[in-house]
Amino acid sequence: MLFPVIGGLKDGGYSWGGRQYKLGSHGFARNSRFTVTRAASDAVELALCSSALTREIYPFDFSLCVHFSLERSGMAVRYEVCNAGAAPMLFSIGSHPAFVVPFAGGSLENYYLLFEREESLERLYFKDGLVVAGRTGEAFDNCRVISFSRSLFDDGILIFRGPRSCEFSIRKGLNAHSVTVATDGVPYLGLWSKPNGAPFVCVEPWHGIPDSADASGRLEDKEGMVRLEPHSGIFTTGNRIEIA
Repeated sequence: MLFPVIGGLKDGGYSWGGRQYKLGSHGFARNSRFTVTRAASDAVELALCSSALTREIYPFDFSLCVHFSLERSGMAVRYEVCNAGAAPMLFSIGSHPAFVVPFAGGSLENYYLLFEREESLERLYFKDGLVVAGRTGEAFDNCRVISFSRSLFDDGILIFRGPRSCEFSIRKGLNAHSVTVATDGVPYLGLWSKPNGAPFVCVEPWHGIPDSADASGRLEDKEGMVRLEPHSGIFTTGNRIEIA
């Protein structure tokens, strides 16, 4: 998972409250030790709370709970973020699921990503950990389909701002098998694989976006940050992976 930032920060850090902080790509949650707070045969709940170590790189008091559960059609993940401090908290959060492709025979070129709704999106480009300022391009074959190819990821991850769709399905022609990432609706979507034939594709729902190359470096100016007021409840998001 990606928290409290997504992707890279310009110059590897940011400023907040008159102080500079260093924070690596995708934040620290993915490398942190979570506490198991509940476990069952078909579900687990994990928790991560702020500490003296996290405050050195992220100066907010928080609690983050992650719920994983098995379902008949696949798996669900739910994130709950609570502001445990006395001031507003800024963060991003997202998923980074990867799926084996091809999964029903054939080659990568036989597969495509199907958006639930018609879209009019351009891709944003990503280089050296940052969004390329001012550069966009076409990615869709039509208003709902992006076909996979060996060269699709040559310029890095495809990033989309403001998709109307809530569900994104990897499919192969008329084959009945598919893998779907179903969300509550997200402001950003990433689509990524390593170039040169890596046997997977990532479909990444995000509440946040990497810094642009022309970012100010001030956390309060950063695009896509979720603002959570103190004592205002819990920010909740998540997704389901449905296998058909």
